[in-house]
Amino acid sequence: MDEIKVLIIYTAAYILSFITGRAGLSALSAAFLIGIAVFIYLREKLFSNELLNLRGLMALGLLGGEGIARLQLSNLSTDWTLSTWGSFFIFYPIFYFISKYTEHLLYQKHFFKTGSSIELRVSKLFIFKTIILSVTLLSWACFFFEAWKLQFIPLFTVDTPHAYSYFHLKGIHYFTTLAILIPGVTMLYIDQRHKLSLLPDITSVIGLLAPLILCILLVSRFQFMFAAILAIFVTTVSGKKYKLWQILILGILLILVYVIITIERAHSVEYLNGIFEMKDPHTPIFITQPYMYIANNYDNFNVMTQELTVHSRGIKMLYPVITLTGLKFLFPSLDMAFPLFTNKEELTTVTLLYDAWYDFGIIGIIIFAIIIGLITGFILYAHAKDDNPFSRLIYAELAFYFSFSFFTTWFSNPATWFYLGFSVLFYLAYHISDRFC
Repeated sequence: MDEIKVLIIYTAAYILSFITGRAGLSALSAAFLIGIAVFIYLREKLFSNELLNLRGLMALGLLGGEGIARLQLSNLSTDWTLSTWGSFFIFYPIFYFISKYTEHLLYQKHFFKTGSSIELRVSKLFIFKTIILSVTLLSWACFFFEAWKLQFIPLFTVDTPHAYSYFHLKGIHYFTTLAILIPGVTMLYIDQRHKLSLLPDITSVIGLLAPLILCILLVSRFQFMFAAILAIFVTTVSGKKYKLWQILILGILLILVYVIITIERAHSVEYLNGIFEMKDPHTPIFITQPYMYIANNYDNFNVMTQELTVHSRGIKMLYPVITLTGLKFLFPSLDMAFPLFTNKEELTTVTLLYDAWYDFGIIGIIIFAIIIGLITGFILYAHAKDDNPFSRLIYAELAFYFSFSFFTTWFSNPATWFYLGFSVLFYLAYHISDRFC
């Protein structure tokens, strides 16, 4: 019954946002969507007692992003089509109810006492050490191989805005960046040591610093932010309560490194302001840049609904399967280049829903919502069961993707499934070792 009330409030907020948006009241249109996003997040937090609750984070990331886009602070902003409004409206309720039902069904069929099966032994730490050291060594070896083969390291290039974009060897680069999972794994390892009254060791130091240094050498803002935020999310999911001063210090450090990497990418403030075309040319860059990284993605979706003439019929969303299995080499016709619809050539980020609509229109949005809802329900169940610490790593990854659902099509990106695939392997490795330790 409570869920029906949420659906009614959600629908009312969307209708009011649509009406006020068509009337030119951008701020009010934005307020309704941001308001419902915050409302759903707080409600889910209350019921789950999780700061990083997946359904709430999806609301903040996707619905909150829609609200920010409705502010229309840039000249690039456009009126949304009915297809855009309909797609954005229909996704979240389907995702919400499917994930709720799946989680509830698993609870009914497999009753358990949360955390009752965990038995900590020092011998179990071996699997953590093995994963941390072997993956770190593998990533650094691949990095040095790429640097040798390509004859440059992105950090040490001069006046090359997109140095990282050229630092890729097919197949190899997936393993170079695999280390971004290791800070998260290391936080699980430190947590396990803490429960055994053991202090962090040299493996802990290597697992935290080596991947972050690698990200800086790659001049990859995304890889650095993903590695750092994933580690923070893992500790939060594990029950760590951050104090305000700790959150501030973490935030300042992340912003500092982000700015340094941005400088190294050779992007000037004038260059960025010229691209973003803000209605107020005096808007500070620290407001302009995050705003455009969120808002323009929804406008790019809107451009696609206006200009796309032929849907890709599943190939966009199945691209990770086509790539990681090598099917694109066996069937070259599958490796088709589909045009990217954007309102400006330089602004190519899109939302989580972009490829789903590209494949089948609003039907694709519905199918995608069902699939993501099923996955979310299962992960919520596994996380609550808590008999394998690596379930927290997978949960934290989904929390990241949902929080940044305004940014790109995570689940049609081969790298996303590559990282999730290895996280599942870590999960299975722990499960197998648990039987022998």
